[in-house]
Amino acid sequence: MDFPIELTLKRPVSFEGRTIDKLVFDEPDLGTSIAVEEAGTPALQTAVLLAGMAGVEKALILKVKESDFREIRRTVLVPYNAHVAAEAEAGND
Repeated sequence: MDFPIELTLKRPVSFEGRTIDKLVFDEPDLGTSIAVEEAGTPALQTAVLLAGMAGVEKALILKVKESDFREIRRTVLVPYNAHVAAEAEAGND
């Protein structure tokens, strides 16, 4: 999987007085991985993972519109989860 993945938002997000029109996702660091494991629900785990990968606050990710989330899921989450599963299957987890 090639990182970083840059995604332009169709519906920019207003957050803390700024307009965010793109997110750049990178491989999660160990802190993000631990935070994901500690998050309570699958939905919260997803938000924590995406925030960590994009280097933004979880609150910003929660403001992303559904249409942009679908694109994030397609271009970031699905390939990332497949990559993690392949590594685990190969014994590299």
